[in-house]
Amino acid sequence: MEKSPEAIPFNQSPATQSVQQVFAGQILQAYVNQVQLPNGLVVDRELIHHGPAVCVLAVTNEDQVVLVNQYRPAAGKNLYEIPAGLIDRLQGQLEEPLSAAQRELEEETHYQAGCWKKGPTFFVSPGYLDEEITLFLAQDLSVVEDPKDQDDDEAVEWEVYNRQEISEMLKKGEIVDLKTLYALQIWLGGMERDVFI
Repeated sequence: MEKSPEAIPFNQSPATQSVQQVFAGQILQAYVNQVQLPNGLVVDRELIHHGPAVCVLAVTNEDQVVLVNQYRPAAGKNLYEIPAGLIDRLQGQLEEPLSAAQRELEEETHYQAGCWKKGPTFFVSPGYLDEEITLFLAQDLSVVEDPKDQDDDEAVEWEVYNRQEISEMLKKGEIVDLKTLYALQIWLGGMERDVFI
């Protein structure tokens, strides 16, 4: 378990009246909390705590984007996604987001990047989930000769796609992962300079 219930931000909110942990797993914890809304009404909310993560918009020197394809049990099918993963907890401290992004890019695609830029940090589904993902842009890619192994519980394949291929995949509804849709719209719209620092 990543954090004690008292350390989770939504449990510390002044609006939180009571906290009941109903599940504690390896990567997430579930709660049924009583929360007072701004109008004074007190309601039960089912909330999930999940540690922070990173995702990587990896763009080759040929202006192609790297997507992974992996089976996602919750979706019940393989999904096209940008490389992504959890920020690890090392010796009690969270790994730096950039280090996590670099690790995930290498593990999932066998690429490393010469240029990294940080993008926005966003909530995935804030109605019930506190997971935040930080988006990075990786450029000046090169293949790692002896890459880090994928996690034992992953079977990830990857491929590069040009703008036309991505546009067609989007039109056909082949890309349905939210973080990937967000990153690809930034890339297709040419907004990298406005979004990444």
